[in-house]
Amino acid sequence: MIAYMYHNIDKPPKEAKLKTLYLKPSMFKRQLYILSKLGYKSISGKDNLLNIDLEKNYEKKIVLLTFDDGYKDFIQNAYPTIEEYGYKAIIFVVANEIGNFNRWDYKVLNVKKYLMDLEDLRFLIKKGFIIGSHTLNHPFLTKISKEEAKKEIDYSKKLLEDKLGVAIETFCYPYGDYNQDIAKMVEEAGYKYAFTTKDGKIKDSEDRFQLKRINIFGNTYLPKFILKTVRSE
Repeated sequence: MIAYMYHNIDKPPKEAKLKTLYLKPSMFKRQLYILSKLGYKSISGKDNLLNIDLEKNYEKKIVLLTFDDGYKDFIQNAYPTIEEYGYKAIIFVVANEIGNFNRWDYKVLNVKKYLMDLEDLRFLIKKGFIIGSHTLNHPFLTKISKEEAKKEIDYSKKLLEDKLGVAIETFCYPYGDYNQDIAKMVEEAGYKYAFTTKDGKIKDSEDRFQLKRINIFGNTYLPKFILKTVRSE
């Protein structure tokens, strides 16, 4: 199994900083085309995703597409391509910002990036996509008090479950910021898996609450993408 990390599937606005967070839709489509031609299959549903066992060998030709933050461009630009190739994905949502914009970093990035609303998320759930938590407000979890961190972790799960009517069992650390105490809080909150931003093979992860992914950015061109994929088998 290979896990990939994406953010925006869109052309970067001229005024945006960190343009590498944007992957052009045409490039995303080429990446999924390559995966399909190489014989990679997607998770076929929740049961396969939640069957991650770091002590066993995975079926090699399985890919897991993950998207951080829940941007509106996912439903506009990523979803049609993912469906075309028969794949699925996990979308990590900032629970307090559903239908809003990236209030946590828009000043730093110099652009407001709009987020999917409840209707979008419910549609994706019906289509077999998985929604995970990306906290309530997207903070650096190690830079706030333990009480605040616990609230961000616990309440985001409960809020998303109340709004979406499904179990929220996956978590993603904002900015990839966590430590062992934070990972323990995630486990105690009832999540089954947590993803980091550490670039690497999922099978080389330390445990289920420190899962690695292959980071995909706007400058991850096809030769680099293929190399990352082959090396992660």
